[in-house]
Amino acid sequence: MEEYKRVLHVLHSMNCGGAETLIMNIYRNIDRSKIQFDFLVNCFDEMFYEKEIRQLGGHIFRMKFLNQITPAGYKLKLYNFFKRHREYKIIHSHLETTSGIILGCAKKAGIPVRIAHSHNAGYPDKTGIFKLENIYKGYCKKQIFPNSTNLFACSDLAAKWMYGSKSNEAVIIKNGIDAAKYRFLPSIRKEIRTEFGISDNITVIGHAGRFYEQKNHLFLIDAYAEYEKINPNSVLWLAGEGPLLSKAKNRAFSKDISEKVKFLGLRNDMERILQGIDIFLLPSKFEGLPLVLVEAQAAGIACLASDTVSAQADLGCGLMQFLPLYSPVHWAEKIISTNTERKQTTNHIIHAGYDIKNTAKYLEEFYCEMRSEAERGSAASVSGHSGF
Repeated sequence: MEEYKRVLHVLHSMNCGGAETLIMNIYRNIDRSKIQFDFLVNCFDEMFYEKEIRQLGGHIFRMKFLNQITPAGYKLKLYNFFKRHREYKIIHSHLETTSGIILGCAKKAGIPVRIAHSHNAGYPDKTGIFKLENIYKGYCKKQIFPNSTNLFACSDLAAKWMYGSKSNEAVIIKNGIDAAKYRFLPSIRKEIRTEFGISDNITVIGHAGRFYEQKNHLFLIDAYAEYEKINPNSVLWLAGEGPLLSKAKNRAFSKDISEKVKFLGLRNDMERILQGIDIFLLPSKFEGLPLVLVEAQAAGIACLASDTVSAQADLGCGLMQFLPLYSPVHWAEKIISTNTERKQTTNHIIHAGYDIKNTAKYLEEFYCEMRSEAERGSAASVSGHSGF
């Protein structure tokens, strides 16, 4: 029956973030005659990928999720949702620690296949009354293993953070991209720089990510400000949106570099934007395995990332450097000494297993096998923790 081929993905939204982009990459490349994706989200506004999801045949459900501490009726709402939608035999949760609650309700409602997927390796430290949020997240995290049938993660670091002593039982799902789409082309580089009024002798420092505390934009801007003192023949491009955008703009203003910093907003053409960038910075406070670093390496760009990022982000292209976060001046010095010569890296990306066709094929086969188990009524007896 058609209903059995639908997998329900649970996320905060389907806007333009790393996990969301990965899911869409998979969705575009999976055989949708075998598997269809639907989405349960916390976002009540029009989302970045919403139109495309509907065009691909996906359904979108909206429900108010956790804010800081679980509302009294939250679990009941989730349970009732899963009971009403018995067509879903596979629930794939991307809500980090909150997956423990999501999958607990799904288990109680009789959903046979329940997947937790870790895309990160930490969360911001909270203080004062907000410290309760982290305490609650710790409780949620402990609920993941008893309520899941399968554990996924984007890297060993993300698995260790989410699953602790059970991390060796997680399957690493590589953050695949369409590698050929990002291949460096001088003609596209010239085209995008012309659009932004940037001549070829200008050094473009770039970054893409939500304006959240995790991404450490203020440190990034401070590092660029130090670099700009050494090389004023440069600009900084920042793609993304988020609640800390205004703080980032204020920091650029306070450093007297507002005219050098270009805030690009949400983009649906990052493969083109990356063509115009010379060095990519990612000074995140924590990460799993950032999809954007896969994209940047596929575009042949030299990348400087914080040493909190998984070493698995180095895909063997000779483009990655990992730096500590103690000093923006140190980052500026590293930018100066970085070779900006572009490389053709498509084969490296494919060889490392980060081409989206590999990721999509693995998940397609996994979902189909799990669906077959569910149809036979025996999925609940499948441990699933060892993967395939």
